[in-house]
Amino acid sequence: MFSGKIGLCVIWKNSKSKVSGYGLMILFPTLSDGFWRFGDNFAPLRHAKQWIMKRVIFLFVAVMITAASCDVSKTSLFGSKKTEKEPEGTSIKASVLMPATPIQIREVEEKLVANEDREPSPGKYFVIIGSFRDPANAKDHQAIIGKDGFTSEVLKNDAGLYRVSVKATDDIFEARNEIGRIRTKFPAYSDTWLLIRK
Repeated sequence: MFSGKIGLCVIWKNSKSKVSGYGLMILFPTLSDGFWRFGDNFAPLRHAKQWIMKRVIFLFVAVMITAASCDVSKTSLFGSKKTEKEPEGTSIKASVLMPATPIQIREVEEKLVANEDREPSPGKYFVIIGSFRDPANAKDHQAIIGKDGFTSEVLKNDAGLYRVSVKATDDIFEARNEIGRIRTKFPAYSDTWLLIRK
């Protein structure tokens, strides 16, 4: 057990050696009450250096782990918050919202015919927001969705059914995205589907 005495560093005039100058005497506590002096035995000094190096390495690793666990990306060295700069001229951050589950879209292939001597819009894909047997009901639905900001047309298929379309395009992905947007923004139209022209 250590005696509780502290190591001591003493500088003295070295008169016994051929080299003139000062020497250094380092005292280390031992397991008994005595002290060892540098020069008498090098083993305690070697062990002391190893003990000190182990502590220094331990402290260095502890500091590195602590520093790595800190969130340094949001604060600067002096603790002030860093602000992310937005590109000039924009006030809205762009973000892409993806649905948690893929949207199941009903896709039906139909042949379209002229409705009241009007040909359907050019395009292979149509976003359908309502289907009716009676053309008057299709016209009424067209007026209702117009209040929600939709521009639409009434299509007629070869079976005599009337489809209310809000988009005609040649790009299937654009049509599918429009269906997803309508279903998300207008839950009342969650049965919107895709008509593919034959």
